[in-house]
Amino acid sequence: MRIRVSTVTRPLLGLAIAATLAACSGQNTPAAPGTDATATEATAALDPVLAAPQVGDVYAAELTHFSGVDFAGPGTGEAAYGLMRVIAVDDERITLNTENSAWPKARGAINELRGDQADITWDEDEKIEVYRRELPELVAEGRILEARRM
Repeated sequence: MRIRVSTVTRPLLGLAIAATLAACSGQNTPAAPGTDATATEATAALDPVLAAPQVGDVYAAELTHFSGVDFAGPGTGEAAYGLMRVIAVDDERITLNTENSAWPKARGAINELRGDQADITWDEDEKIEVYRRELPELVAEGRILEARRM
């Protein structure tokens, strides 16, 4: 069962994302000395699509981890899974947006990623920034499930 995000929640999403980014702006600190090799090893172990992100790449992911939208329904606090699309890439960050619907189980998002994606509607207003160095951790935590280059 897919859950649609209403147009009423989209403006709230923008405010939530802006507040989250403002709150987190000073919390990213450089890695401790000697950890660069670990980061390089983790990046090397990533799926090639995640290791070298490009605009247009699509990820199956736990949307509730990245987005301010309550895909699972108001007040449930449950995880919801769906697709995210890379819309910009620079040396440090990638920018993504989510689709407008989600699945209650990870398998729904993975199946959707592997399909033709013809019926996907993207939330063009949502801009989620993720540091490239965070990708290995997001995969290890199960936040990003699978990636596909279109």
